[in-house]
Amino acid sequence: MNTSDLELLKGKLGERIKGLREKRELSIRQFALLADIEHPQLINIEKGRVDLKLSTLNKIAKAFDMDLMALFDFSGLNTEK
Repeated sequence: MNTSDLELLKGKLGERIKGLREKRELSIRQFALLADIEHPQLINIEKGRVDLKLSTLNKIAKAFDMDLMALFDFSGLNTEK
């Protein structure tokens, strides 16, 4: 996987997390508390600005009450980016 592919993946993952959070009508601060992460970190995650650890991804998945792999279901996202 080259650098541009990684950047695309980070962006799609951030978009997915933001969409799931908004669908549940949670603010950034509310979801950050649920996921046990700092809200500035969540902002950067949603903007695709950070390389995520698996432990952080797992916290996010648990806060959404979903399997870790379900975070990578980008089927509902625009794939033209």
